[in-house]
Amino acid sequence: MATSGMWKLIHLFGRLFGDKLYVFPYKISTSNKQMLLVRNMSRSRRCFHVFGITCVVCHTLFCFACLCQPFFSKKHQKGSIPDLEESDAVKVVRVYVQILSALFPPSFFGMNYVITFMQVIPEIILCKIAGFQKETQELTATKTIHSYFIVELGMRLMIWVTFMLPLPVAIIAVYVQIDPLHVLMGGSSNGNKIIITLTRSIITLIVVYESVTAVTAYFIIGLMMICSMTDILQDLRESNHTHNLVRRLQEINLYKKMFLWNKYTNQNFCSFSVPPLIFFGISVVVLTYYGTIRIWGKVGFFLYMVLPSISVLSTFFVIMMIPHAAMVFEFAEKFIACRLNGANVSKFERKTWKSMRPVGIQVGVFGSVKKSLKMLAFKYIAESTINLLLAF
Repeated sequence: MATSGMWKLIHLFGRLFGDKLYVFPYKISTSNKQMLLVRNMSRSRRCFHVFGITCVVCHTLFCFACLCQPFFSKKHQKGSIPDLEESDAVKVVRVYVQILSALFPPSFFGMNYVITFMQVIPEIILCKIAGFQKETQELTATKTIHSYFIVELGMRLMIWVTFMLPLPVAIIAVYVQIDPLHVLMGGSSNGNKIIITLTRSIITLIVVYESVTAVTAYFIIGLMMICSMTDILQDLRESNHTHNLVRRLQEINLYKKMFLWNKYTNQNFCSFSVPPLIFFGISVVVLTYYGTIRIWGKVGFFLYMVLPSISVLSTFFVIMMIPHAAMVFEFAEKFIACRLNGANVSKFERKTWKSMRPVGIQVGVFGSVKKSLKMLAFKYIAESTINLLLAF
């Protein structure tokens, strides 16, 4: 379930990204296990949130435009030898950074949009978890302690890496001119270069922090929701209410409430945020694996360490998010089948359970996340990484 350790970690995330960076508009109550929206935000803070997501969108479109520009422009005439040497030294890294900058923000743009324009949705999603857990414990009369040490370790690692790393990385990227906005420096005077460099640094920092906030929020909120659903379904399936009609009817009522909550979550969040996460996110994983191998020696060590860090964090995403999301649908199917085949089940109960649909994480119009998606994702990542290494 959403353990006390998870609530402490999301409280840490709220203090770092909400109280210090002002990009996460929620307050966390670990004692009540609630995440509450800050409703009395100042107008300047609201404008800052809108400005942040606007920067992310414009920066992403700019990166795609830069990548498409060579296909629509004539070949550049050969310049001086120093220009060629500089181009040969940084061209590969610049193109790689542009591709990564174009693919990474869209992976989590759904979370950016929710945090900025639909801020009440995460509050509704997480605030219901504690109530479902309490009902389950009362219904099953069990005090099973579910341990998620690896998941909590991954959460803690992601929080601190995404909080500490963006500032030095963005400054170094601007300094060595491998950020996507470096093209704005061409033909500028010394006075304009200072202003442009400062603008590049500010925009890059805003884009990076908005992106990593969405990544971390997606990771923590998604895992808390998924782990809670799987544990509740497992506890209900393992409980025995064969001779207690009242308990069985309460169980039906609890599953109905969970189904409505899951449907609300899918319609207002998962249906439009999970598809780009799978498409762009897996592409980012492949790209970071490729860059970890190919970019070695082409940039400074500190800047290079960004790629292994992103690779590790993206691996946590793939290893934890997809399998746990697939387990929700799998456990729901087993739970419904268990109740249909149970002893002393009345005709009304059997018809009711037959009408129930399994809860699950919706991927747009493609259905719920299932075990087959997990194997397909691993296969695609391995094959695409090998193909890239062989081709380039």
